[in-house]
Amino acid sequence: MRIAIGFSGAAGTGVNTSGMLLGDLLSKKGYTIIGDKEYASIIKGDNNDFFLYISDTDYFITQKIDHFFAFDDYSIAKNEKIYKLKKKYNVKNQKTKYKNVFCFGAALKLLGIDINEGKTLLERKYQGDVLTTNIECLTKGYEYIKASVENLSANVGPEKAFMFGNEIIAKGAMESGMNFYSAYPMTPASSLMDVIAPDHRVTFVQCEDEISVSLTMLGAKFAGKRAMCGTSGGGFALMTESIAFSNQAELGGVYILAQRDGPSTGTPTFTGQGDLNFALNASYGDTLPIVVAPSTYPDGYNLIGKALNRSDQYQHPVIFLSDKQFSEGYISVDKNTLKAEPILRGKQVNSEQLTTNSYLRYKLTNDGISPVVLPGTENGEFIATSYEHEESGTTNENPEIKKLMMGKRFKKLATFVQKEFNENFYGYDIINPEAKIFFVTRGMNRYVLEDFVQQKNLKKTGEIGQTPIYGLIVIKVFQPFDMRLNEFLESHAKQIKKLIFVEMNYAGQMQEFVMNKCLLNDKKRVKKISNIRKYTLYPIFLEEV
Repeated sequence: MRIAIGFSGAAGTGVNTSGMLLGDLLSKKGYTIIGDKEYASIIKGDNNDFFLYISDTDYFITQKIDHFFAFDDYSIAKNEKIYKLKKKYNVKNQKTKYKNVFCFGAALKLLGIDINEGKTLLERKYQGDVLTTNIECLTKGYEYIKASVENLSANVGPEKAFMFGNEIIAKGAMESGMNFYSAYPMTPASSLMDVIAPDHRVTFVQCEDEISVSLTMLGAKFAGKRAMCGTSGGGFALMTESIAFSNQAELGGVYILAQRDGPSTGTPTFTGQGDLNFALNASYGDTLPIVVAPSTYPDGYNLIGKALNRSDQYQHPVIFLSDKQFSEGYISVDKNTLKAEPILRGKQVNSEQLTTNSYLRYKLTNDGISPVVLPGTENGEFIATSYEHEESGTTNENPEIKKLMMGKRFKKLATFVQKEFNENFYGYDIINPEAKIFFVTRGMNRYVLEDFVQQKNLKKTGEIGQTPIYGLIVIKVFQPFDMRLNEFLESHAKQIKKLIFVEMNYAGQMQEFVMNKCLLNDKKRVKKISNIRKYTLYPIFLEEV
């Protein structure tokens, strides 16, 4: 069973409420849902949309919208050019105070869900006269639809939570010990603040700009906090000097880069994946930050904990690459699949482990990682500077010292590869390793491609369990790169007939990166390489694969 429902109206009319109410109710009944928010960069007016893709089994995203509720004429006129709207309900002339709750009631009737379930949900959210008015609107909407066309009255599985991406990232970070967060509002990273700011476990600082954001975060790292900051492209541009400082002073810190469509201000409320090259080379000088990118929401919950750990363990900046669709999209998720990482702080030492004048903050070690102390630790004095320095932290411009310290910092990345890429953790996922045609992608594109692969393989082979035609490779760690993927492609060269790179940018940044890393410009490796590149604001739909 698959149903897609859309709610659409001007900004400020509560469109999101319709989608969130229905998504919340159906998630508690065990349904598998993706919620996609699309909205203009305007506070009131124009058009906002909330689409729910509802299934009793698998996640999906399509252009086809089975039932589309429009608060006005423009909602239909605009979205007809983007989506295939099968059944349209224009409620602009309905005499009701809250069109959003009216449409929620109408959707309940369409889906064969008892109105009392909607009333119960409203009673949990509102009270008094507001509740009374909302229930009146709900009832009018329910009566507006003459007959149900589906039957979603029964529960189809264990209760799920209806959560948005930044909520999952923020909660994953806090459960993994993040206790300092700094930010300046910038879509689509802003809603991280909404989740983090009220939590008493975290010191939250809203700064005047992203330069201050990133340097405040580094100050917290220096003081021993599990620190993180978040922004989007333009703000991240202002953070690049701090990334160089973090690398030189070996402070660490996690930078959430929630991509939006650019360049420059671009179309700031729409999705895109154009910042990969920027993230990989996010500063000046010879520096390489660690770059990770979640592809599922449970993965995002866990991977942000890993990012915090690796930042501490390797004393190195980590960039967590999200995008608008991932950060602001909703999903029904079994909370049991949200696994927080145990807290790992790396080589922290205390005063009992130090003797007078013995501490070297940047001590040369076999793995490149030096012991670190908290400021104020007895016998643990050191200098954290942006200048090149010797082991104590004292500025030094001796060529031999420069050679040793550059080697030390890069040795940490070699240690990362040796320690982290093991049988329990890969920098990529492979679905159907025996397939002949592979899609290669990252981020939220995974959901639509995994759906396509499953459907096409079932259609081609006739049953699950047969040798699949299609497979999927999802890159999760870009830097350092897990070269076991290169080994896989080399060992399966005769089997693999085609690679299709799927990403949301014009230039094909991921394709170029992976082809260089995996030597795919050699035509002996893969017979045919093609791509799907979408850069027109909206997510990749099943029909576009």
